[in-house]
Amino acid sequence: MKNYIRYIFVILLLLLLLINGGVGVLAMNTGFSTESLPQDDTDTFLKNINLSVLTSEPSKEAIECFDVNEDGFIAIGCSTFENKTVCIYTSDGDFQYGYSFECSGSFGIELDKSVLNIYFVRSDVAISVNPDGEIEEIIKIKNTSENNSYWQKCLYSTTRKIGDTEYIIKNDMGIFNLFASSHSQLISMDKNGESRIIYDVSPGQFTNMFVVFIGVIASVGIVAATILRPLIKSKRSG
Repeated sequence: MKNYIRYIFVILLLLLLLINGGVGVLAMNTGFSTESLPQDDTDTFLKNINLSVLTSEPSKEAIECFDVNEDGFIAIGCSTFENKTVCIYTSDGDFQYGYSFECSGSFGIELDKSVLNIYFVRSDVAISVNPDGEIEEIIKIKNTSENNSYWQKCLYSTTRKIGDTEYIIKNDMGIFNLFASSHSQLISMDKNGESRIIYDVSPGQFTNMFVVFIGVIASVGIVAATILRPLIKSKRSG
């Protein structure tokens, strides 16, 4: 009888350890306060974002967001309208793998070891995804002042520091830096102040900004001409 009780106790203890271990593994490591997301909402959200793994590097685009983990691996998020990508690079800028997905708003990322947390601003949803593209957790980000502060101070920050190395996203497009909403370069700076470019799309970004600038000037010119033309005609006829 005592042996049976001992076996039952051991089995219950093992089950408890497995349950606790599973929660620890799946729990998202994030600075946000969160809550659970209903299963129907979860299924709909995952279907809409259409997330997939990238095994080859896509065309490099301007940096919308980034993060660096403790091992020096770098996650860079880019956006082309609703098409988003997050690529993982070594500290030397060598592509490892990435993800593509869709969303209508902006997003932020955190790289926790090999697990990537993606935060969707408009829907206030966070997902954690492993290198195989498997969703490990999906949760709702609470609408609190503390969470808003975390967005601004952490996820939207242009710097990350790992050990003695600081990682910085910036622009190198001259006067067009004033009009840029994203960043064209990622550099690292060591404790001696020596900098190194890891990721750079400045030439392409400069061209894009120049085209946009010319388009804006042309639009302003057309609007001004449309407004002034009747005034000029009326003045001449008078």
